[in-house]
Amino acid sequence: MNIENLTHEELQTLHTLIGKALEEPKPKVYFDPVNKYIDDIIENFNWEKVLITMEALDWKWRGEAPSIDDLMNQAERLLRGAAESRLGAFKDTHWELGVINGTGGFQATAFCDETKTRITCLDLKFVVSEWDEGEPEE
Repeated sequence: MNIENLTHEELQTLHTLIGKALEEPKPKVYFDPVNKYIDDIIENFNWEKVLITMEALDWKWRGEAPSIDDLMNQAERLLRGAAESRLGAFKDTHWELGVINGTGGFQATAFCDETKTRITCLDLKFVVSEWDEGEPEE
């Protein structure tokens, strides 16, 4: 290959490709178990109990009572978001800490392995009330 015959854009592309080839390889992030975890949660979570609770409390989303499909879709979105955040934006936090993504009463938490490349656990809760008390952190 004679680089003298390349256009300016072709030279820039070649430079970019060579730069990428010389970069250190990044550890591969495996998302394989996430879909299975989400499917299992969606299948086994007690959606009816959540809906009954929301109806009893007159709890609405955007001014409307949600359906079970709405609950499932929101939960799936939160679970995926927690998994993506755990291996992405919050990758620098200690590996044993879960990353929580929540709204509308749902709290989705994702945990990863020690290498921070694989989700090891997803957790979904519907929280009606919670209180925490303790010493202030230093």
